[in-house]
Amino acid sequence: SGSMKRFVTILAALALALVLLAPSDVQARQHASSARSSVGSTGSHVGHRHSDAFLGFMDKHGKNYCGETHPNACETSMLREEIFNRNKKMVEAHNANPDRTFNMALGRFADLSEEEFERVHLRYRPSAARVANVADELTYEKVASHLGEAVAAAGASQAQLEARIEEESGKQFAWTTPPNGYNAVVTPVHNQQDICASCWAFVTADSVASRWAVLNGGQVPVEDMSVKQLMACDTQDNGCNTGNMYTAYDWIGDNGGLATRKDYNDPKYVSAGPEDDDTATCRNDPDSRLALDTPAMCDVKMTGGNVALMEAVRGAGPIAIGINANNLQFYESGVINAASCPPAGRGIQSINHAALLVGWGEENGVKYWLVKNSYGLDFGENGYFRLERAAPSPDTLFGTCGMLFESVYPVVTRAGDKADEETLRSQCTEGSVFKQDYYRNEADNPGAAASAMAEAEAALSASLGKMSARGAAVGAAPWRVSVARGVDARWEGARAFATGASLVVVAAAGVALVGARIAGGRRERE
Repeated sequence: SGSMKRFVTILAALALALVLLAPSDVQARQHASSARSSVGSTGSHVGHRHSDAFLGFMDKHGKNYCGETHPNACETSMLREEIFNRNKKMVEAHNANPDRTFNMALGRFADLSEEEFERVHLRYRPSAARVANVADELTYEKVASHLGEAVAAAGASQAQLEARIEEESGKQFAWTTPPNGYNAVVTPVHNQQDICASCWAFVTADSVASRWAVLNGGQVPVEDMSVKQLMACDTQDNGCNTGNMYTAYDWIGDNGGLATRKDYNDPKYVSAGPEDDDTATCRNDPDSRLALDTPAMCDVKMTGGNVALMEAVRGAGPIAIGINANNLQFYESGVINAASCPPAGRGIQSINHAALLVGWGEENGVKYWLVKNSYGLDFGENGYFRLERAAPSPDTLFGTCGMLFESVYPVVTRAGDKADEETLRSQCTEGSVFKQDYYRNEADNPGAAASAMAEAEAALSASLGKMSARGAAVGAAPWRVSVARGVDARWEGARAFATGASLVVVAAAGVALVGARIAGGRRERE
């Protein structure tokens, strides 16, 4: 039958892919071994002194790779210096480009390769999709048509709607400088641990705190909420092994609320240590007072584009967003443009970091979003960075760095207070969807369940050409996403391939994908 022929064809492609990919893997290992040998031969001896630039980097960021031999060299420090020097050349080349829109610097991550930075620091993942509406395959064109329909209904173009918002609220609008009469609305910049994927917890706590401050007209000073409680107690998320704002809001609602940092960190019950310490035991004592509850959330429609997000920011306060943060490793200042930071070829699965959107602005004719990070005050622009607020197009529909994929803010009440649904719904601005349990409506926010078969087949095709040993993002049909039933398991297989999983996993995933494609009469339209 046609299905069986397709099955045999793809299995053959898989086998050929394994043959072609294996040498690349060997070459990658040989390259790594060669790099280590080179390091050893050029100065992995005690007494060899590092360059002044690298020593300055080590001193500034408290790096000590060799224990008592500092500032002399050891094998580890020589390897880090080699990476540092490569990054230094790249940063200098970037900053020499007169057309650049942002500047780079050798910050605390300058001793890491791009792969290491992503593997160690960018482990946030979007929440598993709970799809509410099963729809047909959605292409860029169909998603754009949703956007066009929404704009047409408002009787104006996206640009005109954005201009109207700017006229009403200003070309520069940020909750870091709140309106007259407001107390502070945004909490101080945090500094997450280097080996802890805790961005989700900081963003969850900050968005709850800011939402309560804005809801009360800025008359209630913003107060830090307990990140430590989320790390230790939230059973829907995974502490330093990452979590998600959507599920964290769910957990706070189920728990009856979240405590303030001051109350939860009572030294009688909680030992000192970093706020994102997930080794602590969850407090259950009667003195552990809960302050704010999140009985629901407002999910900003991706198909609402910049307008829906601007409405949410000015009406509700800072917004929790997921982004692809690969460009943050060397970010110093300026506006990261959309062309240099697309969603990295993997749709929503390219999202690897959470941050807090606090406002917008314009500089030298470039419109931007202002975003609070959790890498400390010495990162970027005093702990913040800026992303281009690009006009919607097939290349920017998901926003710079994929920021429109996940943008959400909590519905907040005082813990213990009861409010009717209409009152809770009123906290959601135009272009946001009220939800009391997290689910993803693919008509409003496509991308959670990308067409696994299309991804897998495209990956196989790419592997027969120029697939790299790293297993870079696959070149599937541009941004085509599917919400056919049962696709989630198949997507996991495709994602494993796309993100460079082992060849054994690739083979198993490929066979499973083919089986899923022909089993049960499930068919996707091509």
